[in-house]
Amino acid sequence: MRMDQIQLQREHDCVEHGNLRDGQGMFEKAIAAYDIALKIDPEDADALFDKGITLKKMGNHVEGNKLIDEAVQLYMR
Repeated sequence: MRMDQIQLQREHDCVEHGNLRDGQGMFEKAIAAYDIALKIDPEDADALFDKGITLKKMGNHVEGNKLIDEAVQLYMR
């Protein structure tokens, strides 16, 4: 699926918003933002990686590591 410029910008903004919320310790809001980004582009390695890191901060190491591994595989394509 090819995304248009508006979708790309929205997806990018959601990842940035997630990163901001993560930095503020608002992990649930960060996860929600990453989820929106991943609905737009399910293969966004940055969103997967960042969500994985946030999940690990929340104590969900299994799911966090799974998402980080997925992101690494996408980065290596």
